[in-house]
Amino acid sequence: MRHWPLTQLTLTTPDLVLRVPDDDQLDELAQVAADGVVSPGAVYFPQPWASGTPEQTAHNVLQNHWWARGDWREDNWRLLLAVLHDGQVIGQQNLSARDFRITREARTGFWLGRRFQGHGFGTQMRAAALHLAFTCLVADRVTSTSYADNIASRRICEKFDYEPNGIRRLAVGERLAEAHEAVLTAERWRAHRQLTTLILGFDECRHMFGMPLAPGPVDVVLHV
Repeated sequence: MRHWPLTQLTLTTPDLVLRVPDDDQLDELAQVAADGVVSPGAVYFPQPWASGTPEQTAHNVLQNHWWARGDWREDNWRLLLAVLHDGQVIGQQNLSARDFRITREARTGFWLGRRFQGHGFGTQMRAAALHLAFTCLVADRVTSTSYADNIASRRICEKFDYEPNGIRRLAVGERLAEAHEAVLTAERWRAHRQLTTLILGFDECRHMFGMPLAPGPVDVVLHV
């Protein structure tokens, strides 16, 4: 899309492709969520968006994407990427930031359809988001929140050598939940990076993240 160049951004890992979904892929993503994301009674997210009826869950996914696009600003952005495996949508990877040019800090989040969990996809999704944050956006650090019930997410943080950054107690619906905060610095990421991610289309949309335009080619004139 010419006037929304984020649609040209593509992240590729050994098994996955991450991209801003088109309408058909967004509809498929909503259906994956409707088919189930969390175990009954478990708390994975600060809002219980995936705990209603299948129709409510699908609608929540659609609205979240539309809101993130409509509210996008250079100093306050939420990149919501559909994750595809062998052409099939399996989940979503997020990367977001507020006042990034000042803080140099971004935040990740993700979810997978229940039938796609347990195959190592979450690790590759996180690796792709970290590569985008640290390599393209030159972040100083990236944070993550993993709820006590979401053991898989906490293990992913351990794989990438995040440092614990405190535990918050908060209410999710009518339940008390513990949110485990973790932070990964650029230095620790460079020391423990595990997967190479191919990123295409970033130069076309870098200005949407408040990044300066990439320098163009320089003509060199030789005087003999």
